[in-house]
Amino acid sequence: MRALGDGLLWDLSPEGAGAGADLAVLLLPGLGGGARDFALWPRHLAPPIRVLAARYPGRDPASPAAGAAASRDLLGTALAERLAHHVQEPLVVFGHSLGAAVGYETAWQLARRRRPALALHVSAALPPPDYASLDLGARAMDDAALAGLARALAVPLPREDRPGDRRAALRALRHDLALVDAYDYGPSPRPLDYPVTVWSARDDAIIPAAAAGRWQAMARHPLTHRALPVEHHHLSHPAAVTAITEALRGLLA
Repeated sequence: MRALGDGLLWDLSPEGAGAGADLAVLLLPGLGGGARDFALWPRHLAPPIRVLAARYPGRDPASPAAGAAASRDLLGTALAERLAHHVQEPLVVFGHSLGAAVGYETAWQLARRRRPALALHVSAALPPPDYASLDLGARAMDDAALAGLARALAVPLPREDRPGDRRAALRALRHDLALVDAYDYGPSPRPLDYPVTVWSARDDAIIPAAAAGRWQAMARHPLTHRALPVEHHHLSHPAAVTAITEALRGLLA
């Protein structure tokens, strides 16, 4: 695992496995998440797929205060710029939960740069305009309120007897919520011009099942919808990892 440039983008491919790859996949974690959430994925994808992941702001103790310079497009412009600089392979974007909206905005910005992704895959996620409509007030939350919201959203936090790890997790969560608070989708739908696949979790207690269909407004072509026998947080569940990575590998055909 190595940082590309300033550390917003990371290469998770095993050493040497990314060289000469036929395809790259960008993995985008959910709220409070990180590249560690995709620990099982490289062994299913690389080679011949180069495996990349985003490291959202707030994962470093020296990070600016949450919301100090929050992106209005969920890091879409910033990620597209890094991808254009560091990635030459055809690209597929996968985003989980909040990462799905980050993935949509990244895919939109890539298309504007005439470097469109091959496809967007999203899992357990609201469509982007739903995130933009949220007003969470993350900057005003104290740690107790933030921990309460984490429990409500089933975001795992380290126990209180691990104060350093818990502070780091709360800092990451606060920064991610500040991104949501700053997000401005815009007044009109912006459908993508390439395939969108929506993965829903049958036992998801966070994202309603109806959310999958609302992604259709984000795509010019009919959605592909697949259901997984898992809960909302499923990036390390064997059934989800196997199904999704098989679908991604299928894009090589």
